[in-house]
Formats: sequence, structure tokens, C-alpha cells
Amino acid sequence: MAPLTSSLAYSTDSAGMHPSHTLPLKLRAIAEAGFPAAELGFPDLEAYTEQEHRGYKKLDESGKGDLDTLVQAATNIRKLCSELGLSILAVHPFDHFEGYGESSKRAAKLERASAWFKVLQALGCEMLQVGSTPDESSSSDYDVIAGDLRKLADEAAAQDPPIRIAYELWAWGAYVNTWEHIWEICKRIDRPNFGLCLDTFQICARAYADPTSRNGLLQDPPEGSAVMHLASSLKALAITVPPEKIFYFQISDGSRKVAPDTLLQEAKDQGIGPLYAWSNAWRPLPYMDEVCPRKDGESWGGYLPVLDVCEAVLRTGWRGPWSYEVFYEEDMSKEDKDVPSKWTNAAQESHKFLLKRLKERGF
Repeated sequence: MAPLTSSLAYSTDSAGMHPSHTLPLKLRAIAEAGFPAAELGFPDLEAYTEQEHRGYKKLDESGKGDLDTLVQAATNIRKLCSELGLSILAVHPFDHFEGYGESSKRAAKLERASAWFKVLQALGCEMLQVGSTPDESSSSDYDVIAGDLRKLADEAAAQDPPIRIAYELWAWGAYVNTWEHIWEICKRIDRPNFGLCLDTFQICARAYADPTSRNGLLQDPPEGSAVMHLASSLKALAITVPPEKIFYFQISDGSRKVAPDTLLQEAKDQGIGPLYAWSNAWRPLPYMDEVCPRKDGESWGGYLPVLDVCEAVLRTGWRGPWSYEVFYEEDMSKEDKDVPSKWTNAAQESHKFLLKRLKERGF
């Protein structure tokens, strides 16, 4: 049987992290924890560029800004990664892209893609993650959505070296927010360099969980219970998605530590949906209570059936890269230089624990 892990990465994504947790600090923590690769958050790279170059102007929605400065910063990060023995698995999140057809918006977003491709080349990275758009003003027509993403895939394939596009469902996406949706889009695009990024949190956030409900579970699903609804979805996933179309797999849990009313207020204050607010601040590692118990004796609150999602993905035959992407603002927002190392080391232990449980299930 093929090994369960072909490569392992940890995401640098900056949501909820304290500004003192700089990109170099996080990359060193990732390397010291034994990860061979990092999934690089574009906001982290821009924050690093701002720290290194006073007056740096971030890229806008058309890719305009201090691109040369950003590319130079990316080159420096590539050098640091080389010194640390790290590769960059993917850059993310490229968002608010699809659903505009032949409009001027589409042209502007392709210009932004062109700028990002230059950054990926400077980083030595060959994969771009695209999150399903939450923009409700975009088209709900899957042919329009697929047309935009097909054009992006073709532009990515023309780069030297070619770039692959990993499309991720975002649970708060306007019209594409389940694994079934992104697979339908992927089939319509039909390009070898276009595939999926599956995510344990995102899958569960639509097919199992509702953090605004009293018990944290999806209310009144078609199959009668959240457990049965997820089981039905995962059974279909295991026999539907070809393994070669899963470009990589993100792992995280979801926490019930936040009260529904608090989460709803946080979402309202930020002007975003509750699933997005939950994602940004309440995603611990699976088995966090076992591998990194809290000093106060409380639970981290994780409750999603991450193991079941992993089993379904593995049953497709997939044996590709895993990436641990976690956001836990309550702890990560602390001005403590040891926080990144705490989480990267915990991620390694979480991965080992998860593999142990999977082997107990016959993998």
C-alpha cells in the first residue's frame, strides 16, 4: 500500500496571528518542526514586503502596485526557504476571480493573475490556490464560472514553468461552496493543470456543522441528521473524484469555544458571514487536546469529524501533499515569539495522531 503522506506542509497564513509573528519567523518555525514545505499566504508576503521596504504599495484588484518590490521580496523569501530546506507547495488565497464572463472585471482580474504568476516564479512555486468567490454580484451560471477559470488555467499553463491551479471550496462562497460544486466546475474546465484543494474544515462547514446553532450541527439536513448528511456526502466523494484531480489536502478542525451569539456579532462587526468569521478565528488542529493540552485545563473545542473526511479522501486513491492550515485567534494573537513554534510542533504531532487513527481503520 502506498504511504499515506507523500509530502507535508504547514500554512503561514496570517489571519489571527500577531504582527510580531513575521514571515521569516513562521518559516523558521515550520522548518524547525520538520516540515519540508510551506503553503505561503500572499498577505504574509505583502506584510513582509512592507516591513522590509518602507512605502511599499500593495497590489490592487488589477495587480497594480509595487510589483517589482514584491518580486524582489519573494526572491529573498525563496532564498531563505532554500537555506531552511523548505519548498513552497502553493500560494494562496487568490480570490474574487470567477463569474464575470467577458466584462472589464474579468480583464482586470486576469491582470492581477499575471502579477501573481510573477511572484510565484520568484518564489519557485508552481501551484496557485483559488478560493471560490463569495461575491454575490458575480454570476451563478456554472458555465460562466468555468469559462473564467478555464482562461485562468490556460494562462497559468503558459507560464514558464507551468503553474497548476488548485480550486478550493470556501464554505461562504456565493454559488460554489461544497466539494460537489468544485468538482462540477472542474469537470467543465477539463484542463490537466486545473484540480482541487480539498479542506476538512470547509467540507464539514457545509455538510456537518453550523456554528450558529445551539449544538453546533447542521439543522434539518436532507438525510435527517448532520452525521448522516456528512456520511452520504463523503461516501459519494470517495467514489467520484479521481485522485489525480486532488492537488493537495488541507487539514484543520473547527472549535465550539465561541458562542453562537458571539460569533454572529463578530461576523456582523466584520461585515462578513458567520462561516467566514468562524474560519478566520476558530480552527484548531485535529486532536489538539491530545497533542497540546491547554495549561488552563480547558478544551480547544475541536469537534469536526476530520478523520472521516480524511478516510473518504484516501478512499479515492489519493496519496498527495497534506497541508495543515489553522487559525486560532485566541492563542495566535498573543505577542509571543514562541507561538508559531508551538503550533507547528503541535501540527506535526496532530499529523502523527491522525495517521495512527487512519491505520487503525485499515490504511
